[in-house]
Amino acid sequence: MLDSSKTAAPQLYLGERSTTSDPFLAKIERPVVYAAVFLAPYATFRFSELFFTVSDFFFCVSLILLLVSGRTNSKPLDNLTGLWLLAFMFLFVGIMVGSLARGSPERGLIVMAQYVFAYLILMLILMRHDHKEIYKLAAIFLVSVLIIDAHGIITFYTVGYVAGEGKGVVTGGKRLATVLRNPNLAASINALTLPILLYFWSSGRLKSFIALPAVGLIVVTVVLTSSNSGLFVTVLTMAVFTAGISTPRLLLRLTLGAAILVGAFALFGNKEMLPKTFQTRVLGALSSGDISEAGTFTSRTDLMREAIQIISDEGILFVGVGADQFREKSVQDAPVHNLYLLLWVEGGLLALIGWLLFSGVGFLLWLAVKKSGGDRYAMAAVSTTVVALLTIAMSNPHMYARYWTIPVFLSFALALVGLKRATLRSRG
Repeated sequence: MLDSSKTAAPQLYLGERSTTSDPFLAKIERPVVYAAVFLAPYATFRFSELFFTVSDFFFCVSLILLLVSGRTNSKPLDNLTGLWLLAFMFLFVGIMVGSLARGSPERGLIVMAQYVFAYLILMLILMRHDHKEIYKLAAIFLVSVLIIDAHGIITFYTVGYVAGEGKGVVTGGKRLATVLRNPNLAASINALTLPILLYFWSSGRLKSFIALPAVGLIVVTVVLTSSNSGLFVTVLTMAVFTAGISTPRLLLRLTLGAAILVGAFALFGNKEMLPKTFQTRVLGALSSGDISEAGTFTSRTDLMREAIQIISDEGILFVGVGADQFREKSVQDAPVHNLYLLLWVEGGLLALIGWLLFSGVGFLLWLAVKKSGGDRYAMAAVSTTVVALLTIAMSNPHMYARYWTIPVFLSFALALVGLKRATLRSRG
């Protein structure tokens, strides 16, 4: 345990899993959880219209095997587990009180069941203190996203848009949607996964000849999505991670690399090399300075104005209108694509505070690793993932899909592993 007399960071108990676990069941559980993590980004692979995916099925099997074999951890986030549970309680009470009092109890239960799966069940399954297991899980999720990107890019340039096939890999507007069937979502998922790639690369666990093409794959995917919000959060992710691990030598290398790229583009390239949709949706808004040209900015702004108006008219403080009720009140018949406003409207300030506390856990974890002199690459992964999640929430409705929380838990687990190693070194 960390010496509280030497640091103001939260004390974290770095305990191991139960030693009574069944090794045979453990061998069965590992490939099951690997399959679940690999399939998590493939959210369109569902059993029905209900949001229960093939990946969710494997996660359920994994949880059962963990429980039966005695490998569950009562403190997945160590001493920060209590704060995480408190945050979830605030979110749960806020949504359910509003749903019971002013909305639809059934919708409240359905929405909160999704949050339970994404924010509690996955925590029990993914937060493992075996560093080899964490590295494998993080690598599997990263590879899954990269495969989706590669498939999307190949489809974009070889097949393109296929009319009459519903929401395809490429939209009618010539934007890459990948198998997620949503360009903005595809870009955001890449931005949220990027810290894992940067962690492996910067810590020396991934060689540059592999990491550089992987980064290029992500950048090309984001460009082809022509997503303004996705491009912004991707650039922000790179900047925050770089700031977290920066050294004079690294900054010099990055500056030289950027200068070479800019020079090469100035000499041999031009904007016509970029997709037409990217030129229209992204470069057009940047060059003119008119943000209203940035895709669906106007309609999303109207939804945010509606949300603010509802909060004001109904005097919403701690009791919201209930889960999914904003859509019923909106003239656009759609949820506001801003999680902060959506939670405030539907769950009141209690639900909003609860969701923000999840990020507070990440900050305390980052602080604990910093005070212990732990892995700065893991610190950068945690801080970057939290910043990316908070930024993505500005342009998304309810974020209970598993691909939102899996990168968060994996980055937290990387930090806990780093903290454990730092603690063992200090004891030794």
